Amino acid sequence: MIVLNLQLNGVYEFNNFNINFTYPKKIINSIIEDEFLDGRERFRYKKAVILMGANATGKTSLGKALVRIFTYMTTSNPLLLCEMVAGEKGSFSIDFVNGDYRLQRLAAEIIPSTNEVNIQYKDAEIGTFDSYEKCASKLKDRTAEATKTPASLKKLVGDIRYRFAYPEIEKTLKLTGANKAILLKTLRAVIGTLDPTLQDVRISKDLKDTFIIRRGGTEIIIQEGRLLNREVLSSGTADGIDVAMFLAAIIARESTFYYCDEHFSYIQSDIEKRIFGIMLDRLGNNEQLIFTTHNTDMLDLNLPKHSYIFLRKQQEDGIYNVSAISASEVLKRNTDSIRNAVENDIFASLPQDSLLDELEMGWANEQ
Repeated sequence: MIVLNLQLNGVYEFNNFNINFTYPKKIINSIIEDEFLDGRERFRYKKAVILMGANATGKTSLGKALVRIFTYMTTSNPLLLCEMVAGEKGSFSIDFVNGDYRLQRLAAEIIPSTNEVNIQYKDAEIGTFDSYEKCASKLKDRTAEATKTPASLKKLVGDIRYRFAYPEIEKTLKLTGANKAILLKTLRAVIGTLDPTLQDVRISKDLKDTFIIRRGGTEIIIQEGRLLNREVLSSGTADGIDVAMFLAAIIARESTFYYCDEHFSYIQSDIEKRIFGIMLDRLGNNEQLIFTTHNTDMLDLNLPKHSYIFLRKQQEDGIYNVSAISASEVLKRNTDSIRNAVENDIFASLPQDSLLDELEMGWANEQ
């Protein structure tokens, strides 16, 4: 699954929201290799995206919307979509490629009061020299075919392989023999880096699909890809186990779409950058990674400017709306610094702290 464009309206906190994951011009000497659909070099997509923004700008909600849309494609369960809508109705439109040379577009109007979802489905063959824009202009309506039976949409879309990393929806890693070896190696490397006292990681001989981490007389158990006794670990080490699971999934080629939502809040900045680099290095052709973070040190990575997207929440006519802006839309020169742009709030993505100024002034006046 490769997501190319997403529109949301009346979904979670998103109104008239659009985020695009394509880019128009080939980047020379880019650190990200093969940032295009394999076999279609002009069909360019953002292979790795660092998504940044202040708190409550929708980074987590964006992932939740995507996972519900993906799940709807395979189940046609309207409740998954209706639960995203707070008002009378909502809508979305998503452009994607899923394992073949077809651009697909699924759009839907969602009416929660009646659990009704009215969809429109289109697709088009991606020609050898097609760009995303050129192919989008060729989309043909196939809604009738997609709505014949509850399983029709799933058949047209194809099998969707994705992994989201936040606790309430994270899937377990499929523990085949090879994946067990990958996960064991990844756990030892990541956890051993974060906490040297946790280097004894083994596969259980007695319990199925279970890893045991020993610290003195304490056993920390990971069963079927889930950490069972999280409370005995520090927040950083517990998050490190989640990170190791996610990284192992990328290395094992378990999925094609990955969404990692702020799993590094309690982990040192240099370790976050190092592990993101490994994720990027292991990301294969026709795969995509969206990585959300608050860590401004990530701005110093040698990535194309289009790899950085900022979410911002601004008030318009008394209503707060979320929008997305790519760094490449604003910074056109090679010498432009993303860090300087962020520090000067060029993307309007920094939190507004005027209320804290008032608080400081109030105390100063009282003294």
